[in-house]
Amino acid sequence: MSKGLMVNASYVFAKSLGTDMYSFRRPWIKTQGGTLPHAFKATWLFELPFGRGRALFADAGRVMDRIIGNWEFHGSTRIQAGNLMSWDNVHLNGFTAEQFQDMVGLRFDDVNKRIYYYPQDIIDQSYKAYQYDTSLTTFLQGAPTGRYVSPAQSKGCIQIVTGDCAGITAVRFSGPHFTRFDLSLVKRIRFTETKNFELRGEFLNAFNNINFNGTSGIGGLSSGQVTSAYTDSSQQQDNGGRMIQIVLRINF
Repeated sequence: MSKGLMVNASYVFAKSLGTDMYSFRRPWIKTQGGTLPHAFKATWLFELPFGRGRALFADAGRVMDRIIGNWEFHGSTRIQAGNLMSWDNVHLNGFTAEQFQDMVGLRFDDVNKRIYYYPQDIIDQSYKAYQYDTSLTTFLQGAPTGRYVSPAQSKGCIQIVTGDCAGITAVRFSGPHFTRFDLSLVKRIRFTETKNFELRGEFLNAFNNINFNGTSGIGGLSSGQVTSAYTDSSQQQDNGGRMIQIVLRINF
């Protein structure tokens, strides 16, 4: 701590790689693991500079010091990249895997109250591509155009094992990022050297940032639709939105 301020912070960059072999007829391929590539975390504590022994109002009387003294501001934050998701055993048409990684992002359909993570044209045209009848050799919903994803297996290629027909076996991309700030304002009234009364106002997810979960399916009209967001899966007490609580405590 220096001049009433203490900050701890860390940043992690990570990347995991692996190899897969789908059959003895195909060579080993390199794959990217599901490790989060970026994560920043920080916690801090700041003793507000008011009251006896502080930079401001250092000569405050006892009553005034009880009011303005011994206030603290606490906080913690976590900002991280989204979980890695993938499409497996597919053909990309009209775009590359690298281009798709730049296309994805939360898109809000306010009229229908829905959220999507893929571009709408890719959803629509990929649906057509997956409505292909191999026996009739025709697209049941019309032939896809522009940018779309198609299944690896078709009339021209019958797949025995994964990778026989696909130009690429997996498309990796990042889901929605995660951002959260928890803030606290603390007031202490000291009775003795070891005893004090504490009042805390805690603002969990203070900026009410909703951290949406990603989706990895493709080929249907609801592909890329986001239907859930972060909640506390262990305690079931955090619904993912802003929570405010008042804490009264006696420390001894």
